[in-house]
Amino acid sequence: MKSLFWLTAALVLLVRPVVAAPPAGDDAGYRQLIARDDALMQDIRETSGHRPWLERAMLTARLKRLDADYQSFLESHPGFAPAMVAYGGFLSDTGRAPQAITWWEKAIRTDPGCARAYNDLGAEFADDGRAAEALRLHQKAYELDPADPLYHFNWATTCILFRQDAHDVYGWDEDGIFRHSLEQFRIARDLAPRDFEYASAYAESFFMMKQPDWQEAHEAWVYCLRQPLEPVQQQRVYAQLARVCLHQARFDEAREWTEKLDAPEFQPMRRALEHRLAAATSPVAPSRP
Repeated sequence: MKSLFWLTAALVLLVRPVVAAPPAGDDAGYRQLIARDDALMQDIRETSGHRPWLERAMLTARLKRLDADYQSFLESHPGFAPAMVAYGGFLSDTGRAPQAITWWEKAIRTDPGCARAYNDLGAEFADDGRAAEALRLHQKAYELDPADPLYHFNWATTCILFRQDAHDVYGWDEDGIFRHSLEQFRIARDLAPRDFEYASAYAESFFMMKQPDWQEAHEAWVYCLRQPLEPVQQQRVYAQLARVCLHQARFDEAREWTEKLDAPEFQPMRRALEHRLAAATSPVAPSRP
């Protein structure tokens, strides 16, 4: 399944496992296809860069076999939209976006209620700069399946990144765009309360606004601390809480968060925050008569 990383220069697609129920009697075959796809893409990511000739040849052979097996399964199950979506994801991941689009559009024609097809097609369009179409597709996805946080997240990400397109589609001004985006980010976060990506995307959005609610931003970053965090994620949250506290003139608390930044890679951020704290709390020299 396709997702959008938060605020990347180009919209990078995440692969999420397809979990739709397979056709009756074909559980093993369908799930084996998905598992092989996930494993192959993981191997490709882990061995990116220069590879020995034999390793490249083996990966190419695995790609060709999986491609053929997808096509064989679809020939046997021509009305099974989730398999079309999965094959579209495989084609997209292997650099064949036009063919992927064809399969996602076919999935929608086959099953107009297949939310995943709208989502993945929308992610591809957003990645290609077709943001207005992407917004409509992501909206359709979360309307069809409001319990999936990914669909809310992808719509909000596209909306906030492509604000002119969002204005053209919905007629909202920038304040309205941020307000609606924040709402969908918050829904995604609340649907997956242990997912740092969703929680931090919501919290990060406040820094893009002209007049953010800093108290709400503070609460959003404190919420992030309740996630199962990696050390680097924890340091990032400390830094962002310090920034928010500076905006609130909560200087003592800002200093406490800043002092927690002890990882080497966060020392430039710590020095910058300490400089801002010193400037904000230093007494103003009296003017000379």
